[in-house]
Amino acid sequence: MTPVLTTALAVLGTLLGATVTGVFQHLAAGRTERSAARARSRQDALDAVADLASADSAHRQALHTRLEAKLFGTAADAELFELRTASHVTRAATKRPYTLVRLLVPDPGVRATADAMITATYDMVDATTPAELDAAQERSRTAHDRFIDTAAEFFAAER
Repeated sequence: MTPVLTTALAVLGTLLGATVTGVFQHLAAGRTERSAARARSRQDALDAVADLASADSAHRQALHTRLEAKLFGTAADAELFELRTASHVTRAATKRPYTLVRLLVPDPGVRATADAMITATYDMVDATTPAELDAAQERSRTAHDRFIDTAAEFFAAER
C-alpha cells in the first residue's frame, strides 16, 4: 500500500469513527432528555395529586367548622362571616391543583375520583342538620380516600 492510500484510509477511518461516535452520543442524549422529561412530568403529576388531596382536606375542615357553627348557632354574625371567608379561601385553593390533576394525569379513573372528591366536599354545604353534616363529611372523606387509592394505583402501574 502506498503511503497516500494508507493516510487516506486512516483519515476516512477516523472520520467514520467520529461520525459513528457522534450519532451514538446524540441518540444517548435524546434518550436521557426524554427520560428526564418523563420524570419531571411524573413528579409534576404526583405533586398535583398531593396538593389537591391536601387542599381538599383543608377545605373540608374549613367547611365543616363553618357549617357546624351555623347549624348549632354557636357563632355570632362576625364569626360566621370570618368562617365563610375562610371556607371560600380554602375552596379557591382547590382550583389550581384540581386543574393540574385534570391536565397532567391522563388516567380517567384518577380524574373521575378527583371529580367525585371535589363534588362530595362541595356538597357538604347542602347539610341542614348536624347529622346530615356528619354524613356529608364522611362521604367527603371516603371520596378523598378513594381518590388517593386510585392515584396510588395509577402511579404504581406507571413505573
